[in-house]
Amino acid sequence: NETLLQMAGSKTQASKSDLQDDEGHLPAFKADVPGLTCMTLEVPSVQSKDAWNSFLQLLSLADGIVILRIADEAAHDQDGYLAKSPLLAEVYEITESRPMFVVCVCKGPVRASLMTLPALSQLVVATEDSSFGLPKYRHDLHPITSIALKKRLMDKAVRRLQLVGDPIDASEAQRLGLVDFVGSESDVENEICRLIYRNCSPSSQYFMYKSDLVKAMREKEEN
Repeated sequence: NETLLQMAGSKTQASKSDLQDDEGHLPAFKADVPGLTCMTLEVPSVQSKDAWNSFLQLLSLADGIVILRIADEAAHDQDGYLAKSPLLAEVYEITESRPMFVVCVCKGPVRASLMTLPALSQLVVATEDSSFGLPKYRHDLHPITSIALKKRLMDKAVRRLQLVGDPIDASEAQRLGLVDFVGSESDVENEICRLIYRNCSPSSQYFMYKSDLVKAMREKEEN
């Protein structure tokens, strides 16, 4: 079987217009490549066990782009529910083992163990009124949170959040590396739409047999 060479990826590159014959035909076939899948998940209330179990079930089936939206007003894990349960460790394990690109959307305060979610994400976007902090990390912080934070922050920045306890705003979080994009709510939504459109839209690629490619280029050179 002759090897298929993708025109854009082969060492012998040629534009489509260069290889077209007099009638505008191209000795190639087109393949439609599907874009990435996309799933949006709302982060549940920290006190809702059923909601977290459903969240884990959906996350375990996801691949491609996964958008996690943190918009819960219950910013503090008052009852220590997440800190005492294995839920966040399971979330961390799933995101590390599944072929997914995690996008975390933060709108408002993100505190305590919920800091794990932006820390484990590949892309974090936040509105200008978002804030981040570990107010009482000894009592309401899951052990996996510190591990996840070190993926994005330097050790001294993690220690500052843990020991001082004062929240930081979105701009400071961006400076430290916890957040990648900060803007108004409309800017954040536009950035997410742009990301989805760029990566989830299907595309077309042209392929040629090696012999057809060489023949077409030789005919062009001779003419």
